[in-house]
Amino acid sequence: MRIGCALVSLGLVVSLCSVFPLVHAQSTDRIVIIAAAPEEARQHAAVFAFLQEYFSALAQGQVDKLATYYPTLTPAQLATLQTYFAHTIRDLHIRLEDVHVQVTADRAEVVFNRTDRFVDQQTSRPIKKSAKIKTALVQNSSGWRMSGSDQIAFLVNKHW
Repeated sequence: MRIGCALVSLGLVVSLCSVFPLVHAQSTDRIVIIAAAPEEARQHAAVFAFLQEYFSALAQGQVDKLATYYPTLTPAQLATLQTYFAHTIRDLHIRLEDVHVQVTADRAEVVFNRTDRFVDQQTSRPIKKSAKIKTALVQNSSGWRMSGSDQIAFLVNKHW
């Protein structure tokens, strides 16, 4: 009887947690973004929206979409990404935690802890890579865009 009550109580807590999500966390099936503080997410909503779009495209291996978010990528880098998603990994999930944003004019510095989980296609082994990352965004008439290639290097570098 006590076990049954405990399970019912646990189920209620879990269902309430899904009804009342954290206001500073954004997620889809493959991407979770958690701001350092709720007010930071509200204050920099456009940057967080860009991060959600960019990392969702990255997690799904949408290289053509990534090219629009990353105008500095060369055709060779895009080809490397295409090959990487086609032959190296599958089921990529990305988690950004403790996301800090500092905006100055048309530039933003973003610092976060990033964890990627995916399956290596060659071995079928689950892989987890984590690192603290600092990246820069620039704003133009199309909105926020990535400024360097650090996010791509993180993904394809097997030595992390």
